[in-house]
Amino acid sequence: MDYDKIIAILNEKVKPALGCTEPVSVALAVAAAHGEINGELEKIHVKVSPNIYKNGMRVGIPGTKESGILFAVALALVCSDPDLGLELFANVNDDCIETARALLDQGIITIEIEDKKEPFYIKASVTTDHGSALSVIKDGHTNIVLVEKNGVVVQEKKTDTGEKDASMVDKLGSLTIKQLREFIETVACDDIRFLAKGAEMNMIMADFGLREKSGLGLGAGMKVLIDKGLLEDNLINRVRINTAGATDARMAGVKLPVMSSAGSGNHGLTAIIPVVLTCEHFGYGEEKLVRALAFSHLVTIYIKEFTGSLSPVCGCAIAAGVGASAAAAWLLGCDDDQIAGAINNMAGDLAGMICDGAKGGCAFKLSTASGEAILAAQLAKNDIIIADQDGIVGIGAESTIRNIGKLSVQGMDHVDKKIIELMLGAKEN
Repeated sequence: MDYDKIIAILNEKVKPALGCTEPVSVALAVAAAHGEINGELEKIHVKVSPNIYKNGMRVGIPGTKESGILFAVALALVCSDPDLGLELFANVNDDCIETARALLDQGIITIEIEDKKEPFYIKASVTTDHGSALSVIKDGHTNIVLVEKNGVVVQEKKTDTGEKDASMVDKLGSLTIKQLREFIETVACDDIRFLAKGAEMNMIMADFGLREKSGLGLGAGMKVLIDKGLLEDNLINRVRINTAGATDARMAGVKLPVMSSAGSGNHGLTAIIPVVLTCEHFGYGEEKLVRALAFSHLVTIYIKEFTGSLSPVCGCAIAAGVGASAAAAWLLGCDDDQIAGAINNMAGDLAGMICDGAKGGCAFKLSTASGEAILAAQLAKNDIIIADQDGIVGIGAESTIRNIGKLSVQGMDHVDKKIIELMLGAKEN
């Protein structure tokens, strides 16, 4: 087991993100193209894969009261810094917002769904009176593979989808959950201590969402139910409330960063907050927290290697939620069979949860996933575990995860198209 490689994966896949990562990724592509060409803007055209379009339609843009990909594109043209990566909009102010709105009113920005068999694809073209530039992002939110200016390649990263997919599986997917558990128990804590920053960031977002009753207000609403005695004040409900509160704020566009996991801020909320609160509940110190966070992130990343960066299945439930459950099981003192049982319990419970885009209602899904993560772990600790080959549950956690991947990639191939049709229909109505 290559410890340095796993540490590098954690550093690559666990990063701060400001705002929903899909519109931010589109904005990054636009900013990269725009940075290559000067002059008066004439036309901006963006092509995105269905998953990205779906996740960008309704979500709030950080630091503004606006939502959607179109506004993210406009904002990227007036006040973004590509060097900030997923924190692209850190410097947004009122002047930027007004200028972006004026740019939108010109009607020169268009978005198109790219009907390719690529789960993550963005192509941004910017035309001015000085010429044109384009950029392409593939396979990851910040993975710029091509930049051109007036037909001349400025930057290019050679990729082959088949080879890339195979190498990704070699990263973690060739390991077992037991090996990931052995890694987090034996790695030098200083090598993964940076993960503690994510705990701080995501709990700040949760506190803000609960205090300010941000967005949908699900977290604050559930807290009222506890105050009224209609919900019990226990670990599971505290996890649900705090995860919902953080999601409320993030989906509303609150200008605070969160620590992402596997390229998604909402995955980060689900992978981190249940682990933080479980550690607090049992009085564990920082080292135990950091190791548990590493386990949660690694299982999340592991699953995403099989389901893809974006999928028709809710990754917050079936990737980050599973990661959180595995980490909670470890914190509860579960053995390897019980940790695998927690993973199987989550798969048997939540594998059918669809992803219908990033929006305020995600707070319900993340709240459910985070609470079930703790429950699945507690049940596994008491040997209440879904049997092997029960539905999509395989023989062992690794087999179950591969089944989830097949369900997501092969079994739900046309689901996103129908979800987008339904979302567009709702908008028209």
